[in-house]
Amino acid sequence: MKRYIYTRVSTGFQDTQNQTQLLVQQFPDAEVVEEVASGGKARPKLTELISRLEKGDTLIVAALDRLGRKTVEILSLIEDLDRRGVILKSLREGVDYGSISGRLVVQILVSVAELEKSLISQRTKAALEAKRQQGVVGGRRPKFSKEQVERALTLRESGVTLKHIAQQLGMSVARVQQLTRRIENVKSKRSS
Repeated sequence: MKRYIYTRVSTGFQDTQNQTQLLVQQFPDAEVVEEVASGGKARPKLTELISRLEKGDTLIVAALDRLGRKTVEILSLIEDLDRRGVILKSLREGVDYGSISGRLVVQILVSVAELEKSLISQRTKAALEAKRQQGVVGGRRPKFSKEQVERALTLRESGVTLKHIAQQLGMSVARVQQLTRRIENVKSKRSS
């Protein structure tokens, strides 16, 4: 059963010294893993450390936000560590996630994250419905104007090749083919 301290800063202009000093004072026997990670998702040293953690090991951080940028990402990691029997301790939050009360905190955080996700989904759906009722259709704007599409169809119906239509209208051959196929499908449904 080993103890590991993980410290992280976001830019090369910062250093992990404050985090490391604080944690080493309390856990002098722990192996220290320091990382400078950009604002992105890549945390290679954390990924490598997590892969070698075994049941009974302890991962110690100054604060939970050192483990990731998003709550869902952090909670997923906490749950993974718990499943594997790895204990997580966070000084700022003052929680030992290996204890009964620590697991309760994780469950509460997971529930809050799920609630937040559901509320965001409900608000998004309500906003889209309100826009629809106002006549505004959501989604990406069409790449080509209605006139371009009609012109492509007219040219195709008069026997112009897909390649020539594409060149004339600045579309790809595949796009012209897709548009004409759609119209042919609609026409065949109407005639049947």
